[in-house]
Amino acid sequence: MEGLILENVGKRFGPRPIFSGISFSVSLGEAMCLWGPNGAGKSTLLKIAAGLARPSSGSATCSFGGRSGKPLEFRNSIGVCAPDVALYDELSPEENLDFLSRARGAKRDKAHERELMESFSLEGFANAPLGTFSSGMRQRFKLIAALAHRPRALLLDEPSSFMDEAGRARVESIVASLKNSTALLVATNDPAERAWCGSTVSLGGDKFC
Repeated sequence: MEGLILENVGKRFGPRPIFSGISFSVSLGEAMCLWGPNGAGKSTLLKIAAGLARPSSGSATCSFGGRSGKPLEFRNSIGVCAPDVALYDELSPEENLDFLSRARGAKRDKAHERELMESFSLEGFANAPLGTFSSGMRQRFKLIAALAHRPRALLLDEPSSFMDEAGRARVESIVASLKNSTALLVATNDPAERAWCGSTVSLGGDKFC
């Protein structure tokens, strides 16, 4: 399969176990929800899947184009929208996108970036410092940054938080358009976001439903 594979993943912070024995896979054309209350470890598990955090046990693997490896080896195939994604307030969206493309070692698709900026109604703010953005505008731009390189796996942590009704509708529309071609993993405790997904991994309760 092509997608994300987690096998027997566990995480501890010091002596405190957060979760253990989590195994699942998300293939291209599949949407999976990480579901549970605050503090259950959803964001941590999503970061492990993205290669942004190390598991205490088990493993996270990506497989795309006939090649398998650790998630960080596939940074050009993975898009992440999460609260702690590194964006720079003193830089504009244009400058942030340039930085991110350089960090990935990938060429920018500026036409695609413009389309995304327009679709999220941020085209007039391409050169404004990100620090001047409202919470909703920042969240929209985080999604743009996650989508700019056309990822094959998209990992979203409460993607419509801080959004108004129009913004939430736009996120749902984008998710719907990508579901058939992307490995989609959504960490949330919002029933509306859970409804986007075909299967669920529950933390803090039954593991699968």
